[in-house]
Amino acid sequence: MPPAKVTGDYSQYPASIRDVIPYVEGEVIGLRNCWQVYHALFMDDERKTAFFGERFGPMLVFFQNLLGKEMILSIARLTDKDSKNQRNLSLWALTEASQFAKDKDFSLMVQKSLDRIDAAVQNIRKRRHKDIAHLDLAVSIGKAPLPEVLLKELKSSLEQMEEFLSLFHTEFAKTHVDFASLSSEMIIASAFETAVKAKVYDELEAESIISPQTWERRAEKWPWWRWH
Repeated sequence: MPPAKVTGDYSQYPASIRDVIPYVEGEVIGLRNCWQVYHALFMDDERKTAFFGERFGPMLVFFQNLLGKEMILSIARLTDKDSKNQRNLSLWALTEASQFAKDKDFSLMVQKSLDRIDAAVQNIRKRRHKDIAHLDLAVSIGKAPLPEVLLKELKSSLEQMEEFLSLFHTEFAKTHVDFASLSSEMIIASAFETAVKAKVYDELEAESIISPQTWERRAEKWPWWRWH
């Protein structure tokens, strides 16, 4: 799957990063979306989480694990420095713009920001290495502990990446992007509405307002619905 890309006007940015920053920003925004969905499902309101669990059962736990791994993988990819064999689409790819900044302190601010991010993501990167990108043998067979990644580490890493991108927006485009306002509310709202409809249907069926299995008889016209 190709990296996400922001469609916008980056003409004010140095040519050396003009083709790169839309993808780096797209990946960071994708990470923000994952965080917001995770927060809405599992952190915002225990009652709502319990309701989703009642409706979706084990699938919700499966989805929780997928979201967690996706955030870890995304952070690790964005902080993969270049190797001798390969250049990577990462935060470090934007440093080539520093030489074109008018602010004499820009290069230092960028480096300090990268140093903070690099320190913040070490545990996350270790988890990616031992559990997602590879299956560490000792960890897999229970002879070594799996590095624990706390939710606050994911949130802090995301926010630091957004602050890093803001340095470039301020310096070259004289603008500010409120990443926190980039909401995934419609995704959650749609899922919540569907779950509520299912709950209401069950209540109507229990009250004999709707005859049992009405939904199943209607679904018979869909040749694919019995997917199992």
